[in-house]
Amino acid sequence: MVLVYADATALTAWTGGPPPANATQLLRSASMLITSATVAAVYGVDDAGLPSDAAVLEAFRDATCAQVAYWVAAGVDPVAGGISTTAPVRAKKLGSGSFEYDTAVSGSVNAFQAKRAAAITLCAEAFMILHQAGITPSGVQRG
Repeated sequence: MVLVYADATALTAWTGGPPPANATQLLRSASMLITSATVAAVYGVDDAGLPSDAAVLEAFRDATCAQVAYWVAAGVDPVAGGISTTAPVRAKKLGSGSFEYDTAVSGSVNAFQAKRAAAITLCAEAFMILHQAGITPSGVQRG
């Protein structure tokens, strides 16, 4: 059973804008990442497995929303595993509106690796929310 810590309403309140079309999938993926990041943390849960303390549940919700907001801003779809269907932009021009895509293998590989890492790594804001709530075990945070 996958625990989901936030819904589209919470995401809208967090970002101040409408949720993306794939909000349900993003919230589920972010919740799984939050669960993984807090697997060694100690906190009470209710019968459904959700944090029983209101402040802890709020931190889980906020961290989930922060993670989704990060993915949306970075153009990351964790369900796709970082796979992008477009080449990264190498150059752009403002005057007459020109874009140049980096079709070199190295540019695509670097962009893919960055998106893949972002798809499976807790963003800094989500980590800080959990950490400041005392939910994450102390140690090294990578990423």
